[in-house]
Amino acid sequence: MKALVLEDKNILDLKEVASPEPKADEVLLKIELCSIGGSEYMALANPGIRPLPHIMGHGILGTTSSGARAAVYPLQSCSNCDYCTTGLMQLCDMWTLIGVHSDGGFAQQVVVPKSSIVELPKTLSWEQAVFVEPFANAINAWEIAKTDSKNSIAIIGAGGLGLGLVAAARSSGHTDIAICDPSATRLDVAFKLGASSCLDEQHGQYDVVFETFGSIESRNKAIEITKKGGKCIFMGFASPNLDINISEIIRHQKHLMGTFVYTREHFKKAIQLAEVCSPEWVTKLSFVEVEPVLKSYLNGDFGIVKAALNPN
Repeated sequence: MKALVLEDKNILDLKEVASPEPKADEVLLKIELCSIGGSEYMALANPGIRPLPHIMGHGILGTTSSGARAAVYPLQSCSNCDYCTTGLMQLCDMWTLIGVHSDGGFAQQVVVPKSSIVELPKTLSWEQAVFVEPFANAINAWEIAKTDSKNSIAIIGAGGLGLGLVAAARSSGHTDIAICDPSATRLDVAFKLGASSCLDEQHGQYDVVFETFGSIESRNKAIEITKKGGKCIFMGFASPNLDINISEIIRHQKHLMGTFVYTREHFKKAIQLAEVCSPEWVTKLSFVEVEPVLKSYLNGDFGIVKAALNPN
């Protein structure tokens, strides 16, 4: 089969590789689409924890041998620790992600555990389902924030995470939702989903601020625009570090929190939330088109709302 193989930093090769063989507790999927996001373009520049050579892609959608339409819940955990038994599998010390620690969806086929299969409703198109994985992240962050319907909401970044947060806020009855992003195309989609204002045109502070990109600049902006006593939720990984004036955090009683991926329940909720998305927001790419798009993201060009590999 064909697969895009990350050989090393900035080296992504299209290769013929052996088709995977499922074990008794596994399923072979023909991949329909695999979403492309921050994890993939950042991994191209810095593979980090990924084993090399490696097939990226954890937003996997495909068809089983029996014809079932499925999304892959990529998180794996031990199932036995205190975190797993209390529904916080993403905090398990043994956590792994399909497409990060093991081969993923940048291929024509993939083998995954049977337990990772989440069937999709026939009413949800493959393009809409591309939003399920990032929206699951957004739902986790939204639930951790524990917002009140009267809270003002600010979202930094209108990629998959930011758009999921807009959809979650709107579905929860919020009407004061500000957002910013360098891409006019993504902002347009955010407003279609229910954003009410452009954050760059506002100069106020907000009860709850979500930061989805992870740069030093965007994190500092998120803290700055969080009201005294407000909540600032960090989701992005662009930079591993941040220097902050902790005295100001103490004096203003700001709550800084991080959120990481999702549980299976978040994933299932995201399937419902993705129904509000338009298939037209997804740009489907061939194998040879993936690397140029990843590099355009690294160069700050986020004109595509959501990209997905179409390997077959």
